[in-house]
Amino acid sequence: MPAAAPTPRATSFAYVVLAHTDPRRVLAAVQRIQELSPGARVLVRHTRGSGFLPARELAAAGAQELHSRLRVGWGTWSLTAAVLEALRTAEERWQPRATVVVSGQDHPVRDLRRWEEGILERGTDALLRPDPRDYVERYRDCWHEVPGGELLPPRWVGSVARLSERAGDLVGGPRLRLAGGRTLVLGHRRGPGCPAAPEGMVYRKGSLWMTLSARAVQHLLAAEQDRAVQRYFASTLVPDESFAHSVLGALPGLLVEAGPTSWPFFPPGGGAHPRTVVLSDLEAVRDSGAAFTRKVVSPVSDAFVHAVDALVDADRAAAGCPG
Repeated sequence: MPAAAPTPRATSFAYVVLAHTDPRRVLAAVQRIQELSPGARVLVRHTRGSGFLPARELAAAGAQELHSRLRVGWGTWSLTAAVLEALRTAEERWQPRATVVVSGQDHPVRDLRRWEEGILERGTDALLRPDPRDYVERYRDCWHEVPGGELLPPRWVGSVARLSERAGDLVGGPRLRLAGGRTLVLGHRRGPGCPAAPEGMVYRKGSLWMTLSARAVQHLLAAEQDRAVQRYFASTLVPDESFAHSVLGALPGLLVEAGPTSWPFFPPGGGAHPRTVVLSDLEAVRDSGAAFTRKVVSPVSDAFVHAVDALVDADRAAAGCPG
């Protein structure tokens, strides 16, 4: 007897917006997503309390809220858990064919409906932007968040972390570091008692901002329930940049496409966090192929937002899109 056909999914695309600051910018991003993809669902996940985003304004913008109680320590497993929590919530509420993970400081830079059609036509299971550089210390060493580190003076923490890292590099001993530039963590060489890498899984690093098919989401949620997988990534540095890349990259049969969902701009010489987008970035971001860019901050990015919105609207008008 042939197997039953899978149940059609009611929603094509869901957008998961991870927000932690600037509610006005979050609402503007949500409104623009809905303008460019009227059939999409939008979930805004934050931990800032019920007054962070007024429920009436959020609903009017076309989004639903996930007010989470999960505390996030940048650079630790908790951020990965927050992403998985939001993916699970979107799956339970809407069963989308694809889910896009972006920041509350992201802004769309192209016609989302046409971009979505391309993702579905290609059968893409995961659109991931890989980072080919080898960050061996992230997985060679075993990392633990320092309890109470967030209560220490930031200047003191940064100075101690820099000195400790230099000393650890010289003698090969434990070292303190600011994970993601914000969370104090302690690292030491991986040995007995430290979680081992799951068999057959290669450590891969890349951007947190990604586009996932329904089955890619299901694989990630299943991997979270695998205690060995979770313990291993929780012992690495900045696991939110490696969990999805490593888990999905180890699965045969998935179409994992290398490409950006959101395009960042980093300061000259690099840095832990992207710089603010400005008008002169317009050509580069349009050439990137990404659907979004970050980070967009008012009022510095206002001229960029006006310009890119005008270009996208012109593209839509030329293609005969309503609105």
